[in-house]
Amino acid sequence: MKLYPLMVNMEGRLAVVVGGGPVGRRRVEGLLAAGARVRLVDPAAAAVAGAEHVAEAYGARHLAGAALVFACTDDRALNARIAADARAAGALVNVADDGAAGDFSLPAVHRTEGVILSVATAWGLPALAAALRDRCAAALGADVDAFAAALGPLRDRLRAEAPPDVRRALLVRLCGDEGLAAFRAGGAAALAALAERTLGQ
Repeated sequence: MKLYPLMVNMEGRLAVVVGGGPVGRRRVEGLLAAGARVRLVDPAAAAVAGAEHVAEAYGARHLAGAALVFACTDDRALNARIAADARAAGALVNVADDGAAGDFSLPAVHRTEGVILSVATAWGLPALAAALRDRCAAALGADVDAFAAALGPLRDRLRAEAPPDVRRALLVRLCGDEGLAAFRAGGAAALAALAERTLGQ
C-alpha cells in the first residue's frame, strides 16, 4: 500500500469511533486532545468525558457529518461494513484490525508541547514504528520545545525580510546542527545572532 503522510487539523471537525474497547478509547482520547468533536458509538461502553456517546448498536446513520471514521469493534465483518458505509458517506476510515482495509493508518507518535514526531512503516509493523519513534524521541533532547519556540519568531522575521530561496536555505541551517549548537551554547539570543550573521553574508 502506498501512503501519503500528512498531519490533519481536526479542530471542531467530527470523528466517529465505533467500538469503545481499549483501542477505541485510545482513539477517542487522542481525537479529543486534537480538538476534534468525537462521537463514540457503542451500546456497552462507558462514556468518555468530552465525547458524544451513542449507546446504540451501530448503524450507517451514526456516520452523518463525519470527516474521519474509526472502526474499532472486535467483529471483523462489522468493521468491514463500517468501512464501506464510511466511504459511501465520503469519510476516510481507519480499520483497527486490518490496516489494509482502511484509507489511512495511525503512526507511532511522540508529542511534546511544540513538536509532534510520528513514525509509520509501509509494512504494517506498529512495533517497529514504536521502536523507531522511541529512538528518535531520545535523540531530540529535553530542550526541543525551547529550540522550536526560539525558531518561531526567526521564521516570521525571515518571511518578512528574506526572499524565498534565501529564507529556505537559512531555515535549514538554523534548524540543523549549527542552529541547535548555537541555541545550546547561548539560547535564543545566540540563535538570532547566527541568523543575523547569515543574513549579512
